[in-house]
Amino acid sequence: MNISLRQLVISIVALCIALATVVYIAQNAASIGDQPLFIRALILSTAVTAVLVAIYPFSPLFSGRPGRYGLVVGLPALLPGLVYYLYLLPAQAGEGVTARQIQSQLITDSSSSGFIEVGFSYPIFTPTITVTNHELFTRQVNIFLRMVDVNSESALFRAVRSRIPGSALSVEATVRGMLSENTDYLFIPLEIPPSGSISGRVAFIISNLEDDTSFTEALRNADQAQFELRDPTTGELLYEFPLTRI
Repeated sequence: MNISLRQLVISIVALCIALATVVYIAQNAASIGDQPLFIRALILSTAVTAVLVAIYPFSPLFSGRPGRYGLVVGLPALLPGLVYYLYLLPAQAGEGVTARQIQSQLITDSSSSGFIEVGFSYPIFTPTITVTNHELFTRQVNIFLRMVDVNSESALFRAVRSRIPGSALSVEATVRGMLSENTDYLFIPLEIPPSGSISGRVAFIISNLEDDTSFTEALRNADQAQFELRDPTTGELLYEFPLTRI
């Protein structure tokens, strides 16, 4: 089997395209999840086609017959991706988002109890959660912590945002800058790809505690404590789940 330099170059370029497409799909699941199903199928088909082009010169059975190679090998190889995105995926998809708290792990030392002081009088509560999107398209969610005391008074805390409006320095901006170097932290709105999950720590700035009251005490005395997932645009409640007490 003799392979010309031109064929070898084409194979290498096609293989590079296939690898680049696979990496792009893996690293951009959320943005791809915003696209129509047919576009997602075409992106996958690009990778498959590039692989087929790369291995064509090494197929002596189809040497000099690219048309026959495309009909016999190419078209059947593209069908599974189209069937998956246009038929199987819609049939398997569910509705809504769900979440659960995994743990309230420590950040600095054994006395932190899941929160830290950052030079302010505010404790920073950092539970680890996992959020799952059961739908066909990428979903954005905001996360809130709601605490209700024995007098039925409610306090609602929003997780630290990825983008904070305004240029003035604030507690939230400082916490965001401090935690952003750690890839374990998630900032809202979260983007969850279709039929996918993300896990990580979210940060809540607890700013309404009474004097000499710790967050642990306030949480212990709360009648109810729960997390809420809400739509970033409408504020609609999408899902709620209980907080695991420290």
